[in-house]
Amino acid sequence: MKREFKIAALAAAVALSGCASDSASTSSLPLETNQAQEQVSVQINKVKQSIDSAEKKLQEAKENKLDWFATLQVRDAQNALAEAKEYYAEYELDPSEANSSSGFFSSTTNIQATEESLAKFNAHLTKAEAIRVSVQTVLEEALSYRDQLNKINAVKYYPTSAKQLERKIKTLVDYVADEKAERAISAQPELVRKQRALEVRTVTRIYLYDAQTELKRLKQARISMHAPETLAQGAAAVKAAEAFIAAEPRATAQIIDKADEAMFSLKHAQQIANVVKKLKAMPEKDYERHVLSFEKILLNVSLALGSEDVRDQPISKQGKHLVDFIKANQQGEQESAIAQQKLRSELGDEKARAAILEKKVAELSAQLLAAQQAPVLPLTAPVQAVPVAPIKTATVAPAPASAPAATPAEAAEIQTPTPAKPEQPVQVPSEEAATANQG
Repeated sequence: MKREFKIAALAAAVALSGCASDSASTSSLPLETNQAQEQVSVQINKVKQSIDSAEKKLQEAKENKLDWFATLQVRDAQNALAEAKEYYAEYELDPSEANSSSGFFSSTTNIQATEESLAKFNAHLTKAEAIRVSVQTVLEEALSYRDQLNKINAVKYYPTSAKQLERKIKTLVDYVADEKAERAISAQPELVRKQRALEVRTVTRIYLYDAQTELKRLKQARISMHAPETLAQGAAAVKAAEAFIAAEPRATAQIIDKADEAMFSLKHAQQIANVVKKLKAMPEKDYERHVLSFEKILLNVSLALGSEDVRDQPISKQGKHLVDFIKANQQGEQESAIAQQKLRSELGDEKARAAILEKKVAELSAQLLAAQQAPVLPLTAPVQAVPVAPIKTATVAPAPASAPAATPAEAAEIQTPTPAKPEQPVQVPSEEAATANQG
């Protein structure tokens, strides 16, 4: 586009003046110094980095569906980036063209024109982001239903309706982008109503289609002639599921349960109709055999559970007896389970206490072992020998022959040395004392 503009301008100049213009050469700024060349090279590298960053931003914007929210702004940003690349191509291989004029009648250089285009790109992209934020605020409810319809893949089941609603919401988005938010706000309620209706139809189609089809088949097969009550119950279950979906289309777990209940009721109606058909086609002589077959089923169940034979009672009482027997067994099993759980809990407590005791015993054993291995320290200082003064032997008069012999204890006292005492004169006992001793 830039080259075409140059050619057109050159042709106009030749027609008016009759001579060629050399504005490109005169407008060129010669690089006189190495410093100027380095400055231009740095500027060119910076522009290249800006272009690469802009391409990355544009790619991310498209991946994030920014062009759906702000189609015109993203398109203008894309055009601005393409223009910047055209200017950059003029001096990508020849840096001397960086400061050349971008056009015959323009004072802007190629590198300046590149930077201006990049600035336009960023401005358009920023505006597009602002539009997206505004759309998400104004059309929050409609966008929520749009996400839900995409989640359940409504276009797969109702492609025409889904595409119509998609075109309608895009129109409202464009209103907001064109600063006509009032029109978008006024049109949103009707769009939301249609989106919700399509959501209900899609959810019903996904989860209740089998039950609806089965109900239709049973009606066509005239099952109501043989089992009108059970068929009516099945039809009521289907209607209840449809009503629940209309009220809570996003309660998936409950919807699945109700759909299963409806299908169960319809299958039950089919089985009852089959039995009634057989009864109607059965001769009277086979009635007894048919009743006995049902009674045998109850008997087999009773014997399998360990109950007694109660065929001497009416069939209704046989069934009741079987139910009571099962409930009694279940109650006994529950009580046994509770007792086992209690026993396990008590056993766990005992194990915990045993573990604590074992830990204490181990600690005490370790302390005792440490005490035994510790070295024994002397409690008092060693006792030094004290010199004992010599004892002088005293002259004692011989005892009378009739004196009793000394006992071993007395002998030990005599032989045990006593501490030295001050010398005293030894006294010889008198005759009266000796006589007293003899007595």
